[in-house]
Amino acid sequence: GDAPSIGMLEAVRTGQVKEGTISMAVGRILVQMDKFGMLDKAPKHSITEEDNAFNAPIVQRTGEDSATLLKNQDGVLPLTAADLATVAFIGPTAGQLVSIGQSGERAMGIPEHQVGPVAALEKIAGRKVTYAVANDFDGAPIPASALANDGKPGLLRTDTASKQTQTDAELNFTSSNGKALPAGTSYTWKGTLTVPGDGAYTMAFQSRGSAGVVTLDGQMLVSAGGGGRGGAGGAAAGTTSLMSAPEAAYRNRRGMHPIAANIVPTKDLLNNARARIDLKAGAHELTVTTTGEPNGDAVQVRLAWVTPQQEKANYAAAIAAARQAKKAIVFAWGRDRPEVFQLPGGQNQLIEDIAAVNPNTVVVLNTSLPVAMPWAGKVKGILQMWWPGDEGGPATANILLGKANPAGRLPITWPVKLEDMVANNPAKPERTSGGVDGKTTYSEGIFMGYRWNDQQNIQPLFPFGHGLSYTKFQYSGIKVARAKDGGLDVSFSVKNTGKAAGDEVPQVYLGAPKNAPAGAQFAVKALAQFDRVSIPAGQTKNLALHVEPRRLQYWATASNRWETAAGSRTVFVGASSRDIRLQADANIVR
Repeated sequence: GDAPSIGMLEAVRTGQVKEGTISMAVGRILVQMDKFGMLDKAPKHSITEEDNAFNAPIVQRTGEDSATLLKNQDGVLPLTAADLATVAFIGPTAGQLVSIGQSGERAMGIPEHQVGPVAALEKIAGRKVTYAVANDFDGAPIPASALANDGKPGLLRTDTASKQTQTDAELNFTSSNGKALPAGTSYTWKGTLTVPGDGAYTMAFQSRGSAGVVTLDGQMLVSAGGGGRGGAGGAAAGTTSLMSAPEAAYRNRRGMHPIAANIVPTKDLLNNARARIDLKAGAHELTVTTTGEPNGDAVQVRLAWVTPQQEKANYAAAIAAARQAKKAIVFAWGRDRPEVFQLPGGQNQLIEDIAAVNPNTVVVLNTSLPVAMPWAGKVKGILQMWWPGDEGGPATANILLGKANPAGRLPITWPVKLEDMVANNPAKPERTSGGVDGKTTYSEGIFMGYRWNDQQNIQPLFPFGHGLSYTKFQYSGIKVARAKDGGLDVSFSVKNTGKAAGDEVPQVYLGAPKNAPAGAQFAVKALAQFDRVSIPAGQTKNLALHVEPRRLQYWATASNRWETAAGSRTVFVGASSRDIRLQADANIVR
């Protein structure tokens, strides 16, 4: 079994840890503290104003540099100035920026500085564009005509502290309408919600400066944490949670509430906890409870909905806008659960429907991980913007307009289906998080990601290292020489043969030894080095990439050390793990 934990003092006393080892560790800490001047002066406790004028361009450039163009058939991107008169932008995250994705324990950035891609694009282009939300995250405040208490119009509000009551025609108290409630105050609203007709309603509890819960007919509908900058929210297990069925099943298996679709705050920067629920026409008992944050923001709270009729109209308007446009740019978003592998909220169907009426459809993704793309062959362009930060709006607009040339590359293999990934291979259940008999075994060895795909000859949707550009690059003249340190120097030329300046990311892969040592694992090809270089249109750059000696070695378990794999090995140079442009053999000697 595992050795008992005895503590550091006892370990030093018994000689298991030497004092010199501790002194060395402390010394490393002190060296870093000294570098930052923390040993010769008192720590600084004053608050420094954020220098957004300095930070914003860096954040924006980071978003542009990481943009990854996955598909660009027929040069559908970039958009020209003339295109903008005939392009339809579609989807809620075209209007509202996905900065960092789902909040949880992450910082939400500074929503007050965040501008949606459409607004940013209009500012850059100096003209309005066609925009259809398709799926309205914000909805509309539930009208006074649908709210009552004891047969009288409005909801009865009770102040938690004073117990005083009053009637409110609507539950809509925000800074944007000048009716925000005092900071730190807490309330309960009670009454009935009269639903005009049978159907699926999206209910939204939008708040800031307080936590709250909405119950309908005695059952929790949605809840929201404090803060309210697009932060965490939940929906009751009895509701449809605005997520894909696999995601809902995943959360259900783990006893988790379905997460509401709060990937972005409302347009006026409130937390947006949403749930979709089937309701019958007529009156339903409604209770809303809020608890203000001590020393927090003013309490803002709004109860909104999207009726079935409005939802249908929004969707139809998006399809109509796409049908009338020459190009359609659909924005899609995803959350951060790799087990799920699906775009939530019916987005796949929206993309399919848009592509069916417009042959020049482009999808802009805001995800952190791969998702299934059943529509990939039906759209002409796919742009992965990841979660681009506070300046993601201008960054996305610049990429779409060609003011910035995408040069991001996939740091992961993008599979066709979830089962193609090594950890989800149905033939190897021991690799899954549940494992076999509760034990997870990493039986894949070194064969992960692109190495797994190469070994199993699995075709990815997009390979590791993949990323397109608005220009073209030509590789030539590979030479491989043994370096002085025992590694390899790989030299070659890259020419920008297009009409736009751009960055290229040449990648060096090392093939397996022709006569591999017994018992050692080697990938078909393994990334050994890469670089990102800017090349003006028409120009050539001569590059030399150094492969370190360790890349030529393997861990020999018999001798318990790193050993060089001698013999002939192929060196590959390419634009991705599956786009090899050059190759040469190298003879490795120990």
